[in-house]
Amino acid sequence: MTDEELIKRTLWLARKGRGRVSPNPMVGAILVKDNRILAQGYHKLFGGAHAEVEVLNALKGEATGSTLYVNLEPCSHYGKQPPCVDAIVKSGINRVVIGSQDPNPAVAGKGIQHLREQGIEVQVGVAEDACKELNEAYFKHIVTQFPFVTAKIAQTLDGRIAASNGNAQWITSEASRRLGHKMRAEHDAILVGIGTVLADDPQLTVRLAKGEDPKRIV
Repeated sequence: MTDEELIKRTLWLARKGRGRVSPNPMVGAILVKDNRILAQGYHKLFGGAHAEVEVLNALKGEATGSTLYVNLEPCSHYGKQPPCVDAIVKSGINRVVIGSQDPNPAVAGKGIQHLREQGIEVQVGVAEDACKELNEAYFKHIVTQFPFVTAKIAQTLDGRIAASNGNAQWITSEASRRLGHKMRAEHDAILVGIGTVLADDPQLTVRLAKGEDPKRIV
């Protein structure tokens, strides 16, 4: 498998943490040696082990001489978890392929620099656009200090938001309702107007998808 194919596989792993790791980014990691995948891991829960530590914990054997693939630059600072770069250096990994640099000022290039200073070969920018797209909400917030907002509207083909009898409950399809619940699980909060609350008394919870309920704002 090529570097790009493996980075794209880390994105598949990273998506497993969607709705559970915010405000952290979604990150997946793969260890490879001699063209064989040794272990895979991803960031599962906010406050829990990062993907780089998860993949090392999943490894059965030694990481010496292996290549680590990760979609986002490993952290180099203490937060809720210790620096991932320390675990990487200690493991004996000799090459790290990174999808995109972390825009967080606490990391931004520092993780890459530390790994290189320790003699580890580092390649950055593989499948970079796809990596940034996966964590577009994280990138938007870190870079601009503004939240990532998604607007959702359901309407009929003739531009109405309710049927002629005033019933607005089922103008959408089952597939679109599932998508709406998936979006709820992927966002930290959901906001509606008081008119919607008085007219529909919506639960605003996640029921048709896996994930945590967003904070409700009226």
